[in-house]
Amino acid sequence: MSLASIFRRIIIAANQSSSYMKSRSLLYHDIHSDNCYTDMSTSLDMFIKHINVIREMGFNIVSDITREEGQIQLTFDDGFLGIYDNIKIINELDVPVKLFIITSYIGKPSHLDKSQLLELSNNPLITIGSHTDSHKRLSNLDNEDVLNELICSKEILESLLGVNVNDLCYPEGKFDKRVIRFAKDVGYINQYSLIPGPFSSELFKNVRRRSLVQSANKKEFRSILNGGDDILERWYMK
Repeated sequence: MSLASIFRRIIIAANQSSSYMKSRSLLYHDIHSDNCYTDMSTSLDMFIKHINVIREMGFNIVSDITREEGQIQLTFDDGFLGIYDNIKIINELDVPVKLFIITSYIGKPSHLDKSQLLELSNNPLITIGSHTDSHKRLSNLDNEDVLNELICSKEILESLLGVNVNDLCYPEGKFDKRVIRFAKDVGYINQYSLIPGPFSSELFKNVRRRSLVQSANKKEFRSILNGGDDILERWYMK
């Protein structure tokens, strides 16, 4: 483990509160058992431990957060194949999951293809959101390219799946006020960042916080649910 990871865990553990029950959105990239498609993936064993911790602490796992306290949302970025491979476990655990898809990656190695994505979308536990078309850092693009990334992804997903796609997460978590405005105009109701903190505490209008948990062991994961990573907001913002 790197020194930065060790320092992060110490900071999170030191700033948790045992009475903290704020609703929050959690960020993963994939889960794996036999086949691992990305080094950002969480082992199935650890993912199950995370689910058990959530429930032991009295949280409900929901598709969309509607209350300031007591709810947890699970999100997965990029559209890797591990969710499809392990959908039986998702069903057995009965946990809603929101998948953010990079539309130009559909059908590429290690990623969901069209038929797999459609199959997952028909599962009542799965909600699909956009991760843009090509995963370019939006804050670095000119206005026309930002709009193309946002519109193209939304249109592809809605045409393929036959559902409204109202959620967006920013590639690399990077955004600015211009990106927020364009995404809202295109029709994205919730925009997800990588800034930790309570879900109800909006950074800007329509911008949601998420806590990165994919590499967290049980102790660190519990600390995050207790608000331990909220103090890292300034670091992430910088």
